[in-house]
Amino acid sequence: MAKRNRLHFHDWNGAKVIDLGTMEIWDGADLALLRETLTLLIDRQRHHSIGVNMAFVKYIPSGFFGLLFDWREKGVRVQLFNPQPHVQRMLWFQQFMEPVTKGCFLLLSEPKQPYQAGKTPPWATTQPIEEKDEVEVSPFALANNDDDDDAELEFAFVGDDDDAEASSDI
Repeated sequence: MAKRNRLHFHDWNGAKVIDLGTMEIWDGADLALLRETLTLLIDRQRHHSIGVNMAFVKYIPSGFFGLLFDWREKGVRVQLFNPQPHVQRMLWFQQFMEPVTKGCFLLLSEPKQPYQAGKTPPWATTQPIEEKDEVEVSPFALANNDDDDDAELEFAFVGDDDDAEASSDI
């Protein structure tokens, strides 16, 4: 019940916007609350344009985009307001969100650029790792520095040492 009390509603850019306040991290319970609230706004109150204020959100549950996209596929206009830079860098955001006005992004029904196998899309933010003169090598890699691809990995367990074998013959 406490989570319901922090819900606020606004009318922004033609949308009924849900505002969860200053929470930075949303969990599964928040996602369930959003789902229930969106169902109420869309199915019962007949809003065809909804939004979510993301001004404080730094972490989003994995099902958030799917939840929004389900409504988009049903013809609902979905907007996100004031998303943090971290959220804007997420792949789904870059592929499916289009800026409408300052701080307002519209969910598209199709990705901006379809993925093509073997090609790095222009929106990808990864860059190739540059080779350095000195490469830090882990102790595991040094211990298993065989070029033989068929070599088996050796596993060590906590407490294993040379004397442990002798004492285990009980």
